[in-house]
Amino acid sequence: MRGPRKLEVVEVKSRQITIRWEPFGYNVTRCHSYNLTVHYCYQVGGQEQVREEVSWDTDNSHPQHTITNLSPYTNVSVKLILMNPEGRKESQELIIQTDEDLPGAVPTESIQGSTFEEKIFLQWREPIQTYGVITLYEITYKAVSSFDPEIDLSNQSGRVSKLGNETHFLFFGLYPGTTYSFTIRASTAKGFGLPATNQFTTKISGIIPFTGYQSSSIGEISAMSRERPSAQQKDSVIWSLLPEGSAFLGTFTISSCDDRGVVPGTYSLQLFA
Repeated sequence: MRGPRKLEVVEVKSRQITIRWEPFGYNVTRCHSYNLTVHYCYQVGGQEQVREEVSWDTDNSHPQHTITNLSPYTNVSVKLILMNPEGRKESQELIIQTDEDLPGAVPTESIQGSTFEEKIFLQWREPIQTYGVITLYEITYKAVSSFDPEIDLSNQSGRVSKLGNETHFLFFGLYPGTTYSFTIRASTAKGFGLPATNQFTTKISGIIPFTGYQSSSIGEISAMSRERPSAQQKDSVIWSLLPEGSAFLGTFTISSCDDRGVVPGTYSLQLFA
């Protein structure tokens, strides 16, 4: 008895493989009962998976069999096993790689941002299920809120593309005290996978000590921090006062310079609890 001959690949997709072989001769199909098994194995997550399926397409003049539920971009070892009362014969073994597919999402917990006043350094990791070679990352970002409600955020958005071996990017020209949403998608040759989103907030300008000033309406000022001017106050400086107590919104006039470099003038006060 001869084993299955001329085993070859008919079609390869991301999750299935179709194979065919030479029809069996009369001595196999008419003289004996027989059984043909498709034996295949592959690895998933470092674990070898071994499967066997009985093929019933043995009387066809062009017999073939489709193996389904495979993982994309995975090497699969395939062979045929013919058994009858005379014994067991195997075909040659084929090593077939399934096609690429859309990748999984970038792990959300891997999207990390180091924040500064006007910059965010964004880092991430590739998807756990790459399902191929990651060729591109697309990062879209937009400002979603700000500590200054008068700031125009309409121009704080955009899209950046990075090569598949680059998993970081520095965003600059951002607004202080503003929350930005970052959405990342990975791509293989088959296209983009699912998006993953995370948010980060830029820092507010550093605190400048400014103690000892007394005002009956405000109380003792314990700290002062410089902020970005609002659209209506382009020629002034916005200061955030951090008082001993509840938040306050109003104006504050400094009549003379001091050794801390504060310039005389009227300033808008925007306090954050």
